Amino acid sequence: MNKSKIEDLNIEYKSDIPKRPNDLKAEIVAFLNTEGGTIILGADNDGNILSEKKEKYKEWEEKISNWIFNAFYPDVSNLIFINIDDCFEIVIKKGIEKPYFYKDGNGFNAKGVFVRVGSSKRVASFEEIQRMIFMNKAKEYETLSCDEKNLTFSYLKKKLKESNIRFDIKGLSLINKNGKYNNAALLLSDQNPTVSKFAIFQGKDVSVFLDKKEFTGSIMKQLDNMIDYANIINKKKVIISGKTKHDEYRDYPERALREAICNCYCHRDWTMSGDIKIEFYDDRVEIFSQGSLPNGLTLKNIQEGITAKRNPIVVNALNKADLIENYASGVRRIFADYEYFEKQPLFNISDNAVIVTLYNMNYDSQKAENDSQKTENGSQKAENDSQKTENDSQKAGNYSQKSKNDSQKTENDSQKSKNDSQKTGNDSQKSKNDSQKTENDSQKAGNDSQKAGNDSQKSENDSQKLKGFDRQKKIMKLMYKYPQITAKEICEKMTVSESTIRRDISYLQEKKCISYQGSSKNGNWIVLSECSDE
Repeated sequence: MNKSKIEDLNIEYKSDIPKRPNDLKAEIVAFLNTEGGTIILGADNDGNILSEKKEKYKEWEEKISNWIFNAFYPDVSNLIFINIDDCFEIVIKKGIEKPYFYKDGNGFNAKGVFVRVGSSKRVASFEEIQRMIFMNKAKEYETLSCDEKNLTFSYLKKKLKESNIRFDIKGLSLINKNGKYNNAALLLSDQNPTVSKFAIFQGKDVSVFLDKKEFTGSIMKQLDNMIDYANIINKKKVIISGKTKHDEYRDYPERALREAICNCYCHRDWTMSGDIKIEFYDDRVEIFSQGSLPNGLTLKNIQEGITAKRNPIVVNALNKADLIENYASGVRRIFADYEYFEKQPLFNISDNAVIVTLYNMNYDSQKAENDSQKTENGSQKAENDSQKTENDSQKAGNYSQKSKNDSQKTENDSQKSKNDSQKTGNDSQKSKNDSQKTENDSQKAGNDSQKAGNDSQKSENDSQKLKGFDRQKKIMKLMYKYPQITAKEICEKMTVSESTIRRDISYLQEKKCISYQGSSKNGNWIVLSECSDE
């Protein structure tokens, strides 16, 4: 016989109990810690039932029945079942008190914790074991004592008063026997550290934000804020039918939207980091809540009316404040409100979160596509009109420029006639001027020669004149005017040898008339005082 199914996440074939029995126990533990499944004993790797193994069914049944009660922790007696018909099946349910492990001595056996990945098992990592423990402890989170001592409950008291309920901290189970506030009290207090986020996007993706908000304070206040704001965003479609009263249809059924939001605060796993979020798009709203469904529940279980409370203290307080009905019928009401709509509510459930998607009943996908095309066409038309206006403006400018050019050309022609007449007179005058210029040039050449001789003599006299005290005063003036001047630059300005300049500088430094500060590359001269002529 062939079971006609290959090994995968939920099925495993074994020809016999391994020589190391712990190997089969590890397979069972892997299914308990993952999604559950079935192990078929007495089958080959392709699922073919080995008839020669049937004689062992009784032996296997006794051994595995003993394991169910003695080999695993926590208790698995209501999670593992043996079915014997045409084959030997070990049916394993998904556990709700993870991590499960097979016993190997006393106490917790980390090496005995396995998870299933694809069609095989592996040892769970430390992080995976830690997460399983946290998930198992989530139902205890509310009752654990918190470190906060000065909590206030203004909003909780206000809501209870509106419902004619007296605020009783012990009656609401917000304080433990040790006199300390518990985590449920912290969540319901005004000092609650968690936040809720609300975002509105344009279109069907997260590309463009239209608005976003953050709500703080008691989770009861955050719940009110989220519902109020969602109702504002939940638009109305009004149909005028000729009746006295117009027909009005919300984008989302108000009851369904409210139930989906309330479930976040009632059933989320408060041990996990992250925020409750609502994201509105044109065609849908997505509502995010941390943690999976409590106690191994499935969506089908909930639709059938099966209940499990992860946060009973919080649920009780919300119920007393008349924010929820506490009949575990919320999910069924959500589906009832969408019974005749083509797109049903979507529940995306993982180990880390539950994401509920409700679809906009008034969203017309064809109209949205046409509007988008219309907007695009309008944008293109505006761009074309703008280009046409620019071209017309350029054309008008070209005509105007041509008129100016023609007018200028006429004026230029008139001026040219005048210039030609003037040129004839100028040419006659030029002949006379050229003759005079030749005579002047000759005289100028003689004068330039005389000037060059005089300049040479003057330079020689100036150099001779700048001696001793006068030369040193000149150096100080140059240093005062150009603090970063070098000796070489001074000798070039004064036409004196560099050795003479350096000697004068040394003398001025010795007499404390000047000082040099800083490095040789980036320093500068400071003139301290006038030096006397010694």
